Amino acid sequence: MFSPLPEKLWDRTRAAHLLNRAGFGGTPAEIDKLHSMGPSGAVDFLLKAEADDELFPPPVLFEPEARFRLKKREKEAVTEVDRMAIAKEIREADRFSMLDLRLWWLNRMRYTTAPLREKMALFWHGHFATSNQKVNDSWMMWMQNETLRQGALGKFPLLLKAISRDPAMIRWLDLFQSRKDHPNENFAREVMELFSLGEGHYTEQDIQQAAKSFTGYRIVPETGSFRFSGRDYDPGAKTFFGRMGPFTGDDIIDLIASQPQCARFIGKKLWSFFVATDPPEETVTGLGELLLSNGYDIAATLGVIFKSEDFYSTHVMHHQIKSPVQWMMQTTRMLEIPLPDAKVLENSLSALGQVLFAPPNVKGWDGGRSWISASSLLYRYNLASYLLSGKARVLGGYGTKTAEVPLATIAPASARSTPGELIDLLAFRIFNYQLLDKDRASYLAFLEKKPAPYTDPAVRDLMQIMMGTPYYQMT
Repeated sequence: MFSPLPEKLWDRTRAAHLLNRAGFGGTPAEIDKLHSMGPSGAVDFLLKAEADDELFPPPVLFEPEARFRLKKREKEAVTEVDRMAIAKEIREADRFSMLDLRLWWLNRMRYTTAPLREKMALFWHGHFATSNQKVNDSWMMWMQNETLRQGALGKFPLLLKAISRDPAMIRWLDLFQSRKDHPNENFAREVMELFSLGEGHYTEQDIQQAAKSFTGYRIVPETGSFRFSGRDYDPGAKTFFGRMGPFTGDDIIDLIASQPQCARFIGKKLWSFFVATDPPEETVTGLGELLLSNGYDIAATLGVIFKSEDFYSTHVMHHQIKSPVQWMMQTTRMLEIPLPDAKVLENSLSALGQVLFAPPNVKGWDGGRSWISASSLLYRYNLASYLLSGKARVLGGYGTKTAEVPLATIAPASARSTPGELIDLLAFRIFNYQLLDKDRASYLAFLEKKPAPYTDPAVRDLMQIMMGTPYYQMT
């Protein structure tokens, strides 16, 4: 099971597939660099990329101490007018802070030197699916994002323990209300149903007993950090999965991770995200055995997946619909332009259905076919046209600063006199594979109406036609 891809089958198309799925795509030059490493070397290069935190200073956020002071002033305000003014100040600070956080992460995904780490942070964000609409604190959402990033490629039980102490999660699932005389079952239920086992692999008694183990988890309002309240914790014996003991929250997570179903559940989610949905039973079983044998080491597991023949199957490559975030990152990387400005990013990702830090529910985004509708497909086509136009205002730009697509680099003069050569050059950059004859013929027919050597407008029009196809929505 998971037989490695033979070296002789490794080519530019497969290198591009790896870069797209394990990251956010790239230019032909970046693909060629990965291709030169061979299949094993390319996977190791992505897995072992050094952390690039120093390249992305923390965003400017509404810090807990400032929030605490304002909340205190609001509570102590003498008049209703003063209270309303302070409440408005808090809302405005929240709104701008959240916008800065989203832009910070999008920019990080666009320019990261460790794309797999960032892709895994996005995976875990969908897995743990915490929304700021309830948390209402950008600082906590940022801290959770950092927790996901730091544990992205580590061991799953350790990440799950960190998430159980994460203030955003504690607020999201009401864990801060849980005390020994009244355990709140929200987190205990979701930690099994959504985060580790899946529905039907635990009992109501397991939920009730686990809830007792997670009592006493609190948030320090002045700092937004985690605090354990011993007086609110239930130290008594609990019965969980048929075992009895004075279990803590960490003990519960260890017991969950010891279940083969947990390994199967996490393995299936990884496969569905990186490879293909609805993996066969044999694959799920193999992934479960792999995770149990390596102690839930996510990096080691992904290494096996990305080196396997199955990952490069014809039924896998170019068969995954790009999420809105993936589409935006892959497009701007491929076009070698910065991200568009804040307004375009916010409006686009909202219209396409993937706003960071605001998943639709506790299950996260459905993905797959849910990303595409008649309206969202048209929106993608129009957005591609806008980004290609050279008129797109760029993130961080002021005045009339726009993103000009470097067409001289993308389509050098040497390729502009031969239609077949130009088409193949652009097709690999945009689609990452060799065109079918019928598609190539349609692009040749388009160029026949243009005089050679082909001008920038002709190149741009051809690229727009290519990006305005259903094929471009796949990766």
